[in-house]
Amino acid sequence: MTVSSRLERLDRLESWLKSDDTLLLGDAAAELGVSLRTIHRDLELLRDRGVPVESDRGRGGGVRIARGWGIGRISLTRLEALDLLVGLAVGGAMKQHLQMGHTDTIRRKVVASFWAKDQRRIGEMRKRLRIGALASPAVLGSLEDPSCRVGDVLKEAFALSKALKLRYVDRKGALTERLFEPHFLLLNPPVWYAIGWDHLRDCARTFRSDRIKDATLAESSFKPRPWSDFAHSMEGNPTREA
Repeated sequence: MTVSSRLERLDRLESWLKSDDTLLLGDAAAELGVSLRTIHRDLELLRDRGVPVESDRGRGGGVRIARGWGIGRISLTRLEALDLLVGLAVGGAMKQHLQMGHTDTIRRKVVASFWAKDQRRIGEMRKRLRIGALASPAVLGSLEDPSCRVGDVLKEAFALSKALKLRYVDRKGALTERLFEPHFLLLNPPVWYAIGWDHLRDCARTFRSDRIKDATLAESSFKPRPWSDFAHSMEGNPTREA
């Protein structure tokens, strides 16, 4: 058994426990193709993780999540956490008629649920999110439907400080292949931009996310640069940290 298969099995068990009233151990073992003894070991690991698994004395040897299970126990992937934090940051930064007055409190609670090393990474990522002015009518008029797959790869590269291999269509319709380091993500609502270092041009560049047609993670990593290295390329478009 590989580590990845055990982790996948634990994730599936945890998802079943959250979605069902009672999980029958025999059914779980048959579905996952393992022994009852393995299922019992997996449940002990989930308890060690802090999942409040309790036994159900009914027929079939069932288990369930203890009553009172709340949002604070939700397990998020890195990209899910980034999506949530971006949403909170944007909600707090936008001048809305009905203000989201609790975004800072929610964000602190979300961040506090992660391990200390992940909290530091999240803090560093948040400093690399920028909010600018509303997109112009000209930009909105040329906006295309962005690719969810490209968006996920872009966020992954941003979160892991990995370079991207991508194909980009500029405003004139020219298609080029780039090796790009996404140091910052910028929102000019509702349009997202990636700001970073373009190896093809060997200089700072800003790419509109909906014009990125294909993207894959490259093997090379980069060390995030300060905003001052890119601010000159954003003249006329003032931004602030999210």
